[in-house]
Amino acid sequence: MQGIVLCGNCLSHHFHYDRVYSPFIYLEEMRYLIKKFKYQKKIHYANILSQLFIEKSGHINDFQLPQAIIPIPMHTKRLKQRGFNQALELSRFFASRYQLPLNYTSLIRSRHTHLQAGMTAVERQKNVRQAFMLKKPVKHEHIALIDDVMTTGSTVNEAAKILKKSGVKRVDVWIIARAGIKT
Repeated sequence: MQGIVLCGNCLSHHFHYDRVYSPFIYLEEMRYLIKKFKYQKKIHYANILSQLFIEKSGHINDFQLPQAIIPIPMHTKRLKQRGFNQALELSRFFASRYQLPLNYTSLIRSRHTHLQAGMTAVERQKNVRQAFMLKKPVKHEHIALIDDVMTTGSTVNEAAKILKKSGVKRVDVWIIARAGIKT
């Protein structure tokens, strides 16, 4: 039986999301795959990464499916630069595999933010503060927010805060890999 392991950051902060499922650490092979996927437009890697997540999460005792899946939205300016939203590509696979609704139109990134790579935890929090809004209501009480990498949790926390304020009861976060943080 697996227990829940909390890091020091999780123990010392209040988060608006309820649970994080992140089966990998952002090191070596996983870092290689995610960087190829995200920065070299290897969009088909979304299927590989999602499948790896699914295989690992099948061994988690308390893993529960949500009622819907919501990808972390990307601001239109960043979307034009990158050409695709990696969280949406991962979400498409999850929605198909689990036969869940994919909601990528309700939660939007209303403010362009700086890339967070290299930022400290405090800088990340400030960077994403008030970066999201709801364009239309979310009809589900239990959703999963999807993203590729989680460092401090600032981005998903800010998105979860908006969803909770709108009436969503439970927000799980599905992340492919967890990275270390700079304090």
